[in-house]
Amino acid sequence: MAAGRYTAGFALKLVDAALMLSLILVPAIWIATPLRLPALQIELPWQKTWLLLPILLLCLRITLKRVLRRHMPDLRGLAEAELYKKFALLLVTPFLFFVALEQALEMAGFEAHFSPIVVRGDDDTESGGNSTEGPGLTASDEFRWQFQPGVVWRGRKVNSLGFLDREVSREKAADTIRVICMGDSITAQGDPPYSGRLHELLQSAPPNEQPWEAFNMAVHGYSSVIGLRLFERRGTQLAPDVVTLYYGWNDHWRGGSMPDRVRLAERTEGRWAKARAAIDQLLQKKRIGQWVLSKVQTRRTQAASQAGGYLRVPPDEYRETLTQFVAAIRAAGAVPILITAPRTERPAQLLVERGNADSIEELIRLHDQYVDLTRQVAQQENVPLLDLAEEFQTLDKSTLMQADGIHMTRAGLDLIAERLHQTLTDLAAQPDWKDGL
Repeated sequence: MAAGRYTAGFALKLVDAALMLSLILVPAIWIATPLRLPALQIELPWQKTWLLLPILLLCLRITLKRVLRRHMPDLRGLAEAELYKKFALLLVTPFLFFVALEQALEMAGFEAHFSPIVVRGDDDTESGGNSTEGPGLTASDEFRWQFQPGVVWRGRKVNSLGFLDREVSREKAADTIRVICMGDSITAQGDPPYSGRLHELLQSAPPNEQPWEAFNMAVHGYSSVIGLRLFERRGTQLAPDVVTLYYGWNDHWRGGSMPDRVRLAERTEGRWAKARAAIDQLLQKKRIGQWVLSKVQTRRTQAASQAGGYLRVPPDEYRETLTQFVAAIRAAGAVPILITAPRTERPAQLLVERGNADSIEELIRLHDQYVDLTRQVAQQENVPLLDLAEEFQTLDKSTLMQADGIHMTRAGLDLIAERLHQTLTDLAAQPDWKDGL
């Protein structure tokens, strides 16, 4: 009889312990989303079925207690203790409250996104968000993704600066005029890219008596927002004299729930930096946390949800980004040159199939709008403009542009280099070409 009582008591306490563990585990999974247990190599994602776990254990406990009560009416488990009851209530009440509040915010359509916070000095890679361009492009907190120096990518070696171009010294030679070409895959493509072809032209026919050089800081998939950050954090250190900007295509692609400006991490440092970053990451996983951040982080980059999601760089942000880019280049003592991006009459349907746009008609409308915005910024900010989109209208684009309607053939890259060389030659012919621009 004593052995049976001991066994029954142990079974009841075991169920009570499991019930308490579930009351701790389920809220932890809901908050962490997912809950990672590295020691056990387990990752527990949130699913609503987790709510059934404590309910099933409670039902098991009630059933077991009823069965045992017939023979041992005075048998007590852990759940009969006041401390157990108070602790269980302390876990269940706020959890149910916050779950209900989360559901209410979801039904109301509230959602806000914030740029992630990373600790200055930590490794510059992140667990998610890898570009789909292939090996050699690694995820980055600062730039979403970036090339790995020294890696051979699609048959071309990434230079020590981290870009697809020849090797370039970080230190500019004395009296040299340095031209940096910034942009996306159109600027990075080619062997050599149009920056390399421009470099050859500048070497053989410099615009003035000084030596000139050109190279690119372009990365496939970059928008103007990422390009601006890249220039501010790395480009200014290379002492440019002229910076060309060729953006637009990636800016008006579909960007999902967040625009690019919110996807770029903000760095923090200090005694509590890691704790702040961890708490911030936790809060962003829930609408409740996003609501809290929206009230206390008024100066931080953020974006509310909107029907249909965002373009990677919405039109008003594109105009503002180019304006800021121009200001940053001038502040670095360099001359900005804006370039408009040509297109074929009807870009490839593959772009729609990849989710870049809803239709070819929308793609054409948006691209022409962004080209016009580039022209407007050039005019308003008194910036030299190489209007390739306009020039290509009178040329045979079938020989200059690839089938996707975006990228250039070798002939197209040669033409861009030649037109940039002529633009720089005309610019350098002005005695005060670096003043007031």
